[in-house]
Amino acid sequence: MTDHWNAIRGHWKLLGPPLRPPAEAVETYHRELDLSKAHVVLLGVTPELAGLGATMMAVDESSDMIAGIWPGDTASRKAVKGDWLDLPVSGASVDAVIGDGCLSVLGLSTARRALFAAIARVLRPDGRAGLRLFASPETPDDPAAVQALALSGGVSTFHELKWRVAMTATGRAPDHAIPVRTIAERFDALFPDRQELSARTGWELPVIATIDVYRNSPAIYSFAPPMALISEAEAFFSNVRIVPTGSYGLAERCPLLVLRSPRG
Repeated sequence: MTDHWNAIRGHWKLLGPPLRPPAEAVETYHRELDLSKAHVVLLGVTPELAGLGATMMAVDESSDMIAGIWPGDTASRKAVKGDWLDLPVSGASVDAVIGDGCLSVLGLSTARRALFAAIARVLRPDGRAGLRLFASPETPDDPAAVQALALSGGVSTFHELKWRVAMTATGRAPDHAIPVRTIAERFDALFPDRQELSARTGWELPVIATIDVYRNSPAIYSFAPPMALISEAEAFFSNVRIVPTGSYGLAERCPLLVLRSPRG
């Protein structure tokens, strides 16, 4: 997995929404979780979220991502290498936990449940968490429809197209998982002519080439529907809800999962 995240780091500047959270999504975290005075744990080192909270600890398993993506430690924030499923934080000591797309990089439902348990352990009794989802629809899209939509200019960014392609090919319950190399294979089958895709959409070829990071990766992603994730979270939290994060491309599949009041 280290090589996978090192490759992602190398292409980070070419990525955009919905893979990276736009300003309206960042504002949703702040508004829904009341973060202005909070001590926050950030899952990962998403730079757009680094300014949230009064103080912050970011936790990432990849030294390469910390070195290459994190905007830097300050008096009020720091990034540490660590395991999300065994957070380096005392129990009941954190006001808020946030993460962007972090449930999708866990390929198994058992891992998602373990993350919910880890979050519940570290939150204070009045704590809250917000995780932006990459959630597939309950009925998968038809690949031919995704192909036609993209070639007609109906997809806002190449990164939206990557997720749409992935969501046509995920396995079903309980994991809703897909090896990321399969995303690249499905993309190649649907869009064999990258020059044509670039001409029809205006997307630059280096941006389209970010799909090649997936080609030999051992990583497995998951794109579970919202109701499946709500069901998993409700085993650990008494108040679980879905909040829209804006109007950017694919925003309807990228809501914020808001968790409060961990069960004791």
